[in-house]
Amino acid sequence: MKKILSVLGLLLAMNLPSFAAEKYGFVNVDYVMSNYPAAQQATEWLRQEEMKMQKFISDARLDIEKTPEAQRKAKEDKYNKQLQNMTEQFRQQEEAKSKAIYQGFENAVKKVSKAGGYTLIVPAALYGATDISEDVVKALK
Repeated sequence: MKKILSVLGLLLAMNLPSFAAEKYGFVNVDYVMSNYPAAQQATEWLRQEEMKMQKFISDARLDIEKTPEAQRKAKEDKYNKQLQNMTEQFRQQEEAKSKAIYQGFENAVKKVSKAGGYTLIVPAALYGATDISEDVVKALK
């Protein structure tokens, strides 16, 4: 999730076309992500997947300990291969979820900045800038 937040921070430093008066806004990324349903679901999914992997590893260790010495190597190889497959599937799903969250966030920021006529949106408070975080949260829901 931290990786997502750092990527989102870079996104926010976008410069929109300038109109008559310059108008700046900022987004509290942590606040938006904590109120973004897709990000909350991804965090819960991540927690569940982590628990599944920990259980798999624990169960595999117990099974290997019970296995006679002559058959251990084969079982270790089998479990290592399964763990590699689980890890690869996890990475692919995590990437897809991160991409969807990023796209949703980017679209919401663009929508709010266009509707509000903002020239620049940044990820932190800027003197004279308006906090659009709540508007972005509304746009995400």
